[in-house]
Amino acid sequence: MLRAIKTFIKDPEPTGKLDAVEPGLNIAEGVVRVTEPLRSPVRQQNCAAFFYRSFFFMAGEKAVAAHKIKEAQGYASFELEMDGGVLHVEPPRKSTFGHQDHVSLSRQYGQTFQGLEELVMPGARVRVRGKVKMADGEKVMKLKEVTILEKQAVAAGVVGDRKLRKKKR
Repeated sequence: MLRAIKTFIKDPEPTGKLDAVEPGLNIAEGVVRVTEPLRSPVRQQNCAAFFYRSFFFMAGEKAVAAHKIKEAQGYASFELEMDGGVLHVEPPRKSTFGHQDHVSLSRQYGQTFQGLEELVMPGARVRVRGKVKMADGEKVMKLKEVTILEKQAVAAGVVGDRKLRKKKR
């Protein structure tokens, strides 16, 4: 009985080949290509997805404490370039958090405020997990989770991560 449950719950093996992607739950790896990018809330950069966290800091008698204010994430539709073709990836939900929301929080909490974002940039090598359906003869994944495997060059040879660019010199 336990073996049967594990078989149905276990995630499929990750694949980098479009032919191996079938309707149902899949984990696919490839390179992100974005036609209509999303703007990140802090730096206003074009991206495929962002993960936002904000904090404010309070100084106590013995230590400084960080208090979480807001967590948000946003996704754009993008294409996952794989061996054998392209997998269309749809966001799990529309993002309602944007730059104005970040600015509003910044004004509200003042100098002790800090907003951080992690971006999935065009050209990044990622692993996506989600359900695939056929739509108009093409495979389309409804995204559940995205993991950055490797930050790579974006358009015009600009590296998405400045620290990485400095190390390469």
